[in-house]
Amino acid sequence: MKDKFNAKKIVSYAGTLLMLVSLGFIARRLFTYGMDFSLLTSPWVVFGLLSVAFVEGLGMVGAGWNYRNVVKNVSGVKVPLHLGLMVYLESNLYKYIPGGVMYVLGRNRLAVETDELRHTQVAAATILEGMTIAVAAIAVAFAFSYEYTMYYVRQFELLPFILMAIGIALVILVPTVYIMREKIAKKIKHVRVESPVVWTIAKRLAFALLLMFMWGASFVATLTLLGQPMTVQLAIPILGIYLLAWVAGFLTPGAPSGFGVREAVMLFAFEAIVYTNILLAAMVVHRVLTVLGDVFAYLIAFAYSRIAKDRDAKNPLS
Repeated sequence: MKDKFNAKKIVSYAGTLLMLVSLGFIARRLFTYGMDFSLLTSPWVVFGLLSVAFVEGLGMVGAGWNYRNVVKNVSGVKVPLHLGLMVYLESNLYKYIPGGVMYVLGRNRLAVETDELRHTQVAAATILEGMTIAVAAIAVAFAFSYEYTMYYVRQFELLPFILMAIGIALVILVPTVYIMREKIAKKIKHVRVESPVVWTIAKRLAFALLLMFMWGASFVATLTLLGQPMTVQLAIPILGIYLLAWVAGFLTPGAPSGFGVREAVMLFAFEAIVYTNILLAAMVVHRVLTVLGDVFAYLIAFAYSRIAKDRDAKNPLS
């Protein structure tokens, strides 16, 4: 019991240290963005952009709530809401640390602080969440910008390379899984998905679809606030293309929060439909708003965690 308590303290201190390091990288990133404040032409534009950042933060809080439910789906363990949000949103800040893996590893604090929960179950929840987010982003992107997407795929003859990459991955993955099936079975024996499986996955996918739509809409709102003329007919493909760029960054290993990859795809894909000067400004501003949203989300989780702990201290039997 004492060893468990010491492990919790060590992990807690390590988490605090990583958060401080993350904030340092966030400050550095904001400084390097070099935001042009002349873009903020009126108090209403400033209010609108801060509203976008706050909505981004609420979306991340929702993502933390969803991840806590995913953990329950694969383990049967109901993590306290304040702990689930705090760990998820604190580790979310770690994605700004170069390497792009610390924000995933940071979630394992849940297994340290929850007696019934195992690290393999946390890992399984992370994989399931990542899969549903990627599928949702691709689905919304293709649904909203299919013609644009296929145009660029055909223009650069990317489809054969995509199919070849998928084929090579399957040729490597299938035999590897078969050869290592016994070791894999031992690793995941504690993972169990709630029944019915289809309904569980459908709920997680539905939330991911909602989250992707919100993130895409936040970029459309940023463009509009910075002066891009906008119609429904234009907003729909912009939302879809933005999500394609987002998922490209999401799936690129080693890029902290997709930095650089997302912007490269947007510069290429938006060239013909968005004013270049507004697009360049929107990419910088939206990145800043996303970072602020992550910080807002963490502050919300921190405040809620304090309130929950004070409540539990006053009512230990509740």
